[in-house]
Amino acid sequence: MVVSHKIDWEELLRRAVLHCVTPRFAALAGRLPSALVPAAFRERLDDICRQNLVNQFRYVEEFIRIRDLLGAAGIGIIPFKGFWLAQEAYGNIAGRESLDVDVFTYGSDLERIKELMTGSGYSEEPGYHGKTMAVIRTEYQEYTFEKIEGGVSAFRIEFHWGICPPEYLMNVRLEDLSDQVVPGSFQGRDLEVFTPSAQLLLTLLHHGGKDRFTLLKQVDDIAMITRNCTDIDWTWLRSRLRHFHAEPLLYTGVRLAAEIAGSEIPPEIRDQVSSARTGRLAAERLQQMSMPPHLWYKGLFNFRNWLFRMRSRTGLSTRIKLTIATAMVLVSRRIRG
Repeated sequence: MVVSHKIDWEELLRRAVLHCVTPRFAALAGRLPSALVPAAFRERLDDICRQNLVNQFRYVEEFIRIRDLLGAAGIGIIPFKGFWLAQEAYGNIAGRESLDVDVFTYGSDLERIKELMTGSGYSEEPGYHGKTMAVIRTEYQEYTFEKIEGGVSAFRIEFHWGICPPEYLMNVRLEDLSDQVVPGSFQGRDLEVFTPSAQLLLTLLHHGGKDRFTLLKQVDDIAMITRNCTDIDWTWLRSRLRHFHAEPLLYTGVRLAAEIAGSEIPPEIRDQVSSARTGRLAAERLQQMSMPPHLWYKGLFNFRNWLFRMRSRTGLSTRIKLTIATAMVLVSRRIRG
């Protein structure tokens, strides 16, 4: 008896788009026998990848322009995630998807940043309209500007003075990372960048603490950083995560990277990553990521995300504050609805 399993290429692409790993999916498809992947489908993937490369170059060009604009006024910005992570960890800016540019800056510079950005043709994202700078500094950790072309947002840049909303209790500041800022270069241009240790810290706080490891892209970032950046200071990293009661995010993220992407587990944290507790957290996240897209953001999906947030943070006080913050958000949504 011969069993034939037909590959649903459209469903694979839909999942790749959902998980923001289309370039990685295309690279995998490119290694398969040519007869296995329909020619028309392969051409579509090539078109998507070319557009991603064009987007990345456009983002880099705009980042450099903004960096120079603000630098002339004595304001420094440091890229993270986005094109820089693609360059540093993936070795190819087209190997990773991104929809905007993320930079870190000092909160004290926000007023001047707004003045310079709006004076150069950018506009703040509509969600900030009518809000005072005091409110923005207190209720947000990022301030987003767009370049509107033909009535459509053609470019977005997020200025961070923290990594997550304040209620997530992971308020890392650029002041906290000053000793992790080093010289870097991109296409012959000098710029300041974060060390791999700081990049991994911000990735864990954002992907795990804020977004709770729901996308393959988030795990892939961790895999690529730990695989290709060999000078990570694990002692410093664990200390900073412990400060934010978020150390389990490190072990869970590395465990997921090992199970999904085949990354090696660093010996410095092997015992914690291999523990039964970390295994349970990783297994639950794998189950969450494998849920059909139509079930995302439904009751069970949201409940599991909240449960992971409780289990991946340490300290009773932290968990109580997070629960209260979650309840307030739900009440606010119901009132607005």
